[in-house]
Amino acid sequence: MVKVGIISIGDELLNGFTVDTNSSYIAKEIYSYDNLDVNSIISVKDNMEDIESTLNYHIENDFNLLFITGGLGPTHDDITKKTLCRFFNSSLILFESHFLKLKKNLKAYKIKDQSHIKSQSMILDISKPINNHFGMALGMTIQYKKTTLFIMPGVPNEMKHMLHDTIIPDFINPLYEKRLNHITLLTVGIYESTLYKILKTIIEKNKKDYKVSFLPSYTGVKVRLMDLQKNEKIFLKFKKSILEKIDKYVYGFNNDRMEDIVSKLIKNNNYTLSIAESCTGGLLSKMITDIDGCSNYYKGSVVAYDNNIKINELGVSEYTLNNHGAVSEEVAIEMALSIKNKFKTDIGIATTGISGPDGGSVEKPVGLIYIAVSVKNKIICKKFNLAPYRKIHRKIAVHIALNILRVQLK
Repeated sequence: MVKVGIISIGDELLNGFTVDTNSSYIAKEIYSYDNLDVNSIISVKDNMEDIESTLNYHIENDFNLLFITGGLGPTHDDITKKTLCRFFNSSLILFESHFLKLKKNLKAYKIKDQSHIKSQSMILDISKPINNHFGMALGMTIQYKKTTLFIMPGVPNEMKHMLHDTIIPDFINPLYEKRLNHITLLTVGIYESTLYKILKTIIEKNKKDYKVSFLPSYTGVKVRLMDLQKNEKIFLKFKKSILEKIDKYVYGFNNDRMEDIVSKLIKNNNYTLSIAESCTGGLLSKMITDIDGCSNYYKGSVVAYDNNIKINELGVSEYTLNNHGAVSEEVAIEMALSIKNKFKTDIGIATTGISGPDGGSVEKPVGLIYIAVSVKNKIICKKFNLAPYRKIHRKIAVHIALNILRVQLK
């Protein structure tokens, strides 16, 4: 196996102010390649001795690939290049084409202060540059003994582009074969324990060849399948056998998002959408409007928190509100139908509930919500008692609302 190490540099990673997403991203990308094995992920402070010690550990233990992120900026605490120079007994040189590019860009934006661009255009004289098309600091690659080092900025977007634009195509793909060795099934509407009970026999039967992990969250359970025998064709058959057992609960795979799947279904049906929200406070509308191209089908929303807004803007009847209460199946249905009629859309969605922490009662506890979905001439309304914590309640409610619509459209 090819040993891979990842080092993230920065005080903020160890004091809790910044989450190290770079390491997990790199590890996930590397895992897709045959024979590449991430043996080490280490975060270190902006301290020369700590960085040198970590470098020495990886090189002396014959790590083949070493990814380093962070500390390439122009400020006093960006010491990665200085440390590398001392460690490798090397000097910094100016990569002139990058310097001139930065100079030209700053001039175009009429930025007069150019004092910082020279330091970000410097690389070690034993290195080769890795271009940065989304930031200022150059990356580097260094070959030393048995280790190939890739040094990148800590800014996630810049790191990702260097990884995909240069490192993977130029250094990884020519030497290592990418294979399908893991698949994540995204489920909704079923508990982790129930999933395990359904899949227990097939998991036990194949545990030497495949690892099955259950990763629960508030919005559903991810079922991760990992191939231990490195046979993609047979792995796909195993995936199929799992899907046959739980297909009705699976809405997507890997990095799929519920809102993207629903958006595609709406567009495929050539439908239009409008939304009436109460307890979710516009979160459902935000999820929709975060999607590129949603203006092709999304017409608008009304966040009707107050009963007067429900009456005056949506046309919900006072009789319904007085006799059933704002949090009720009857009001949810009226809201969904009213918003659909108001904006003349094919689909109307409505949410009304009690997100908490106050406002509940014995009859209607905190966490109660009604979600109504009207597609064309059909209307469905479902009642849920969700987590009685405001942010979590809203997040789950939005996910459920989208899934109800997904099922109706599917």
